[in-house]
Amino acid sequence: MYMCEINNAKSQSCELKEIIHVTEEIFILYVNWEWPPPRAGQFFMIKPERSSVFLPRPIGIFEYNPREKLVKFLITKAGRGTIELSKLNPGEKIRLSGPFGNAWADFLPESGKAALISGSAGIAPLAALAAERPDFTFHLYAGFKNGFEEKIQENLVLGSAIKSEKIVIAAEDGKNANKGLILDFFSDPCSYDVIFACGSTPMLKIVKIKCKSADVPCFLSLESRMACGAGACLGCTIRTVNGNRRCCSDGPIFPAGDVIFND
Repeated sequence: MYMCEINNAKSQSCELKEIIHVTEEIFILYVNWEWPPPRAGQFFMIKPERSSVFLPRPIGIFEYNPREKLVKFLITKAGRGTIELSKLNPGEKIRLSGPFGNAWADFLPESGKAALISGSAGIAPLAALAAERPDFTFHLYAGFKNGFEEKIQENLVLGSAIKSEKIVIAAEDGKNANKGLILDFFSDPCSYDVIFACGSTPMLKIVKIKCKSADVPCFLSLESRMACGAGACLGCTIRTVNGNRRCCSDGPIFPAGDVIFND
C-alpha cells in the first residue's frame, strides 16, 4: 500500500537489485521502480528500511530504464545516510518516495545545442538528460576532484552520457583527464542555446556569471537539506529574486538569474 501520493509522487518499498562501488567514495544503486516514471532532473527521497537515521536523503536520478523498471542512482558518501546506503546488499529493501521536483526538459528549447556542466556526482542528473533526449545535441563538461582509472571513468561518464556529441573531462589531479577545474575548459558559452549545470555552489556561481556576461539562458540544479521532498516542511528554502522558494517543490532546477547566492 502506498504511504503517500503528492503530485503523482509515491512512496514505496523497493528492492535493491545491484550495487556497484565505483571508487571508495562513489557508488551506484540499481533499484526497482514500477510506478510514475521519473524524468531527468527529478529526485527521490531515499532511505534503507533498516536504518539508524531518521530522515531520508534526496538523490537525483542517474538513469531510468522503463523496460526493466530500474532507476539508477549515483551517490557520493557524505554522511551517515549515504554511508548506510553504500553498505546495503542486493535484495535488501529501500524506501523510495518520489519522483519529486521539476525536470531539465521543462527548460530545453525545441532544437539547438546545450552545454551540460557538472561537478563530481552532479554528472548524474545531466547524464540522465543526455540519455532521455537522444534527439538533442549535448556537450558534456564533467569535472572531478580526482581522476579515475580509464575503466571506471568509462562506466561513470561515457557509459551514461554516450549520447553527448562532445565530452570534456577534467580532474584536479589530471589523472586520465584534463588537469584543472572543469570551468577552465568551458570558455565559450555563446556557442550554446542553453546551459545546464549541477555541482558545488562555488562552481554554480561562476557558471551563472559566465552565462550572464554572454547573455545565454542558464539553469542550475541546486542542493539543499530536505526533510520531506514535497514542500511541506520548508526546510530547503533558498533565496531568489522572487522571494524565498522551496528547493524541492519549486525546483530543484531554477533559472540562474533568479538565484541569490550567499556571499
